[in-house]
Amino acid sequence: MIFPIISNSESSNCYMVIDEKAALIDSGLGNEMIEKIQELTGKFNTGIDFLINTHCHYDHAANDLFAREKWNAEIAMHEDEIINENSVLSHLFNKNFREIPVDIKLKENDTIKLGEIIELKVIHTPGHTKGGICLYDKETKTLFSGDTVFSDGIGRTDFPGGDFNELKASVEKILKLKQDSGIDKLCPGHGMIGTGEDIKRVYKMWF
Repeated sequence: MIFPIISNSESSNCYMVIDEKAALIDSGLGNEMIEKIQELTGKFNTGIDFLINTHCHYDHAANDLFAREKWNAEIAMHEDEIINENSVLSHLFNKNFREIPVDIKLKENDTIKLGEIIELKVIHTPGHTKGGICLYDKETKTLFSGDTVFSDGIGRTDFPGGDFNELKASVEKILKLKQDSGIDKLCPGHGMIGTGEDIKRVYKMWF
């Protein structure tokens, strides 16, 4: 079961994915997102086993420590992600930098098995940050794309660790995945949920 938590503010979107175990994809920013996450865990009587960050930016990871402390969630992030005061961008939100403890360092093609149905595959998609990732569930043909690609655009490349050419190659990698395995649902880090066809359209617009 996949439950989107769509942000209407400066926070990122978050996604609860529940099978035998539960994963939270990005923790978002602020009390509003915490309340929505707690509402879902209460409704389904579940904790959070894994907190998987698509990248380290503050609007995606500000609530990581809360989730770690409340549910003993293991924080997972790509091994190439750079976490420091400059890269997390907490200053853009007028917040102090806090170190994010990473319990699981992910790499390309790693899988996080939540049960007999849902298994999330790690796709390294640098460009927005060095260690940016997407997550793909083959069963539902769902791509959680972080800030790599949205239903109406692409992630910025002017922050530390950003690279336009790397982002272009990452979106091309996703388009190959769409061709080979199919992407029915696009769950981005910001904005509305889309489809694989949106990725094709965005690629033509930007590259």
